This record gives sequence, C-alpha cells and structure tokens, in this order.
Amino acid sequence: MMAILNMRWRNEGFTLLEVLISLAFLAVAFVAVFKLQGQNLKMQSEAQFLTLAEQLARARMSRIESSAILRNGNSSGEFGDDFPGFSYQEEVKMSTDEEHLFQVTVTITKDQPVPRTFSVKTWLYRHKT
Repeated sequence: MMAILNMRWRNEGFTLLEVLISLAFLAVAFVAVFKLQGQNLKMQSEAQFLTLAEQLARARMSRIESSAILRNGNSSGEFGDDFPGFSYQEEVKMSTDEEHLFQVTVTITKDQPVPRTFSVKTWLYRHKT
C-alpha cells in the first residue's frame, strides 16, 4: 500500500528542475528563431535591392545602347519619385586598343537604410559615320 502511494506522489507533476530545464530549452529555441528571422529580413532586403537595381541598370544601359553616338565621359542622376533613394552613375570610356570600341559601366546606388551598389559593365561597338 505504501508503494502505491509513493508511486502516485511521484507521477503527479513535474519537478522544479524539469520545469527550469524545459524553460531553458524554450529560451534557446526562441533566441535561435528570432536570430533566423533577423537574417531572413536582411536577405530579403538585399534580394529586393538587387532585383530593382538590376532592372534600373538595364533601363539605363538600354538608353546608352540605343544612342547612335557614344562619347567618353561620366553622367549621373537620380530616378526621382518613382524610385526614391536610388541614383545612377554612367561611365563611357573609349578603348585604347580599338577606336570604335567603348567600355560602358552603369552603377546603381541606394544610400538608405544601408549603402548598397550594383554595377553592370559591357563593351559596345560604334562605327563612326
């Protein structure tokens, strides 16, 4: 009879030590989940910038490619209210080896909240007429 009472007493609940260990495991799990969430937000922000910067760089590069005459030089500007915080810089250099070959670099920059840049470089051939 005494053995039955002792068994019932032991199986009625958790000890304080078991509860504390469980809470410690939960705390570690929550910290890991919140850290992963923070990394996820950073990666999402970077992916969003790269996607938009690539599209903006392609648009600027298309404008340069469609121009009939290329000249050495730099130009820069902003995209206005459509893409606030985004700016571009274009650089056109004539090749020293080939007279009609130009190296064109388009760099897209966003300063806030974290400074980021994206560059595209290509070579264009323009025969002088």
